Parts: sequence; structure tokens; C-alpha cells
Amino acid sequence: MTTLISARTLRSVSRRFCEAQDGQISMIFAIALIPILVTVGAAVDFAKSSDVKAQLQKSVDAAVLAGVTQASAQQITTASAVFSGSFGGRFGTTGTANFTANNDGSLTGIATTSVKTSFLNVMGVSSLGVSVSGTAKAGAQSRSPVCILLVSTINSQSLLVNSGAQLNAPTCEVHVLSTQSPAAMFNATLNVKRICIKGSTIVKNGGVTPPAETSCAAIADPFAGTLPAVTVGSCTTNNQVYNPGSVTLNPGVYCGSTNFNGSGTLTLNPGLYIIKGGAMTFNSGWTVTGNGVTFYLVDQNATLTFNGNVNATLSAPTTGTYANILMYEPNGLSTTQLPINGTSSSSYTGLMYLPSRNVTINSVSTMSSNSVTMVFNTLILNATNWAIAPGALSMSVASGPAGTAYLTK
Repeated sequence: MTTLISARTLRSVSRRFCEAQDGQISMIFAIALIPILVTVGAAVDFAKSSDVKAQLQKSVDAAVLAGVTQASAQQITTASAVFSGSFGGRFGTTGTANFTANNDGSLTGIATTSVKTSFLNVMGVSSLGVSVSGTAKAGAQSRSPVCILLVSTINSQSLLVNSGAQLNAPTCEVHVLSTQSPAAMFNATLNVKRICIKGSTIVKNGGVTPPAETSCAAIADPFAGTLPAVTVGSCTTNNQVYNPGSVTLNPGVYCGSTNFNGSGTLTLNPGLYIIKGGAMTFNSGWTVTGNGVTFYLVDQNATLTFNGNVNATLSAPTTGTYANILMYEPNGLSTTQLPINGTSSSSYTGLMYLPSRNVTINSVSTMSSNSVTMVFNTLILNATNWAIAPGALSMSVASGPAGTAYLTK
């Protein structure tokens, strides 16, 4: 049987369908939900990226801080190793870092990585790139001056301090390279900042308490092979004796023995005094003054000797070829003795570079200098009264904590 629907009925059904709203609300909400989910998902991915960037920055900062405190050849290697250990494998990703040592002493690192996305991946963005940089510079490390260096490695008691010896040098150090047993012996306490002894054994008698450190990293000779070469010409004087009175000498080549007997006044004009084949000996009662002078001891027989009550004031040039060098010798000389047998009052200014000389200070030797650096083979102090401070040609050693650094950006 066929049922006929009237036009009136059709118009009524059509009107009710068009007026219905329940289905439209659901459809509108479904369409609006898509950008909301995308926005929330993007926020999650970007938050993850931000966490990775923060960790990447920390790793770069740690790397440049560690690297910049190392020797220049090791800075990049150290920084790379620290970065790899700090960041590698975290957050399910790896990073790449490049480090550059800059001309101003700083170290810069630039690191990059990528972070895999979860929600953004549906929109075709599979990862987010992350890049950071950091620069560090080493802080100034304090240096401690070394006033006396004893270079012998084979002599026992390379430094011998006998009872009555006084050395007042609170701002500088004494370094001893001997590794023999004992490397040093103390029968008196010295007022110095530190005594650094490479050997492991020393002797302290009579309850003395020198500020000595054994098995210490004593410095190597910093002047070996660096001082000016001297061309030795013909002799200016040969085996000369000066009697009491007033004497003025000029620079030149002094061969054989040069003796100052009795008592008198000696003035040394500025310049280079070459001592060859013998001793220049100052005996009791002489007052010796030389400003801007340098003594060059050519061979193992050449020496300067002070006997008795000598008053010597000697200072090196402040400019020119021999600037700040008071006494020196060529490298490679055989070891010889150099005694200083009592000076009533002396002042030496400049470098005393005599690495082949076993220096012995006898009697009551009083010296005061605010600018002196001494390099000897060995040193014996007997009834000595010295007050010294670092010279212009100085030696120094790092002191305080090893390498500090700070971030510049």
C-alpha cells in the first residue's frame, strides 16, 4: 500500500529540521578544539625545548670555565671533554659544541642541538633547533716572587743555614732544586715567605722552624740562555794593584788579579766590567760605589771577592743591553767557590746570575737591598744579616688556588 504525504506535512518536517540546534553545537565545538589542542601541544614542545636550552647553556658555561684555566694547548680539549660529559645523552638528544680561544685570553663556546617534537610533529615540525654561546676568561692568578734560586740538583745541603744567619725577605721565596738527601740543612730560622725544596729530605736542628716545603715544585732557571752575549776584547788592565786612596775605574776588560789593598774609596763609572782569568778583590776598609754597572765573569777563575770590612753600593743599569743585570756569567762553567767574607754594609740592586758558583757568606755580612734577584749553584749562610726584596728582573711562581675563571657573557 502506498502512503501519500501531503505538501503540508513536508513543509512541517523541513521547518523542524532547520530549527534544530543540538547537533550544530557539537560540530562547532569539534572544529574549535583543533587549534586549542595544537596550541597546548606547541606549548608543551616549546617548554621541553626551553629546558634543553637551559641545560645546554649550563654545559657550555661549565666547559669554557674549565677550559680557560688550562694551558693554551689544552683549553679546547678540556672544554670539549667537559661539555661531552655534562650534556651528552641528556633529554634523549646530543649536542655539538665548538670552542675558540680568543686573542684576549678568553675562551668561547657555541653549542647547538635539536629537540624532537611530539604535538608539532602532526603539523610537519619534527624538531626545534636550540643554540647557545658562552665566554669565560681566566682571573688574574697571584704570583709570588722568588728572590733566591739554587740550581744544583746534585749537591746535598745545597742550602745550608748556620746558627746566627739572618735573612729577612718576607715578601719573596727561596727555591732549591737539589733532590739529594738532605737537600737543605737549617740551624737557624729564616724570615722568608716560603722555602720551596724539590728534594724530599731536609734537616732542621735545634728546634728551628723554617717555612720550608719539601717535594715542592721549585721553578727552573728562567734566565738560562736568555742573557746578553758578551764579546771579550783585549785586556784593559792586567794584574793591577791599587793602594789606599781615591780610585776611579772605567769599564773595560780586567785580566788576572785586580786587588784593592788597605783602605780607600773606589768609584766605578757606569758600564760593563769584564773580569777574566782572576779575581777582583776588595779588601778591608774600601768603600766601593758603582751606579749603572754590570760585572761579567768570563770563566771559572773570574770572580768578585769581598774581604773584611768592605762597604759596597752597587746597582745595575736601568736601561740598555744590560738593564737590571748586576753580575752574570756564561752558562756551562765548571763549579767554583765564591766567598763573601764580611761586608760592613752593602746594597746590591739587580740580577746576580752566577749559576756555577757555590756562594758562602762568612763573618758578619750585612746587606740591604729592595731590588735583588740571586741565582747561585749552592748557598751557605754564616752569621749573615741580609734584608732583601724582589728585583726588576724577577722570578715568580704561581701562588694561591690554581686557575680561577669567570664568565664574561
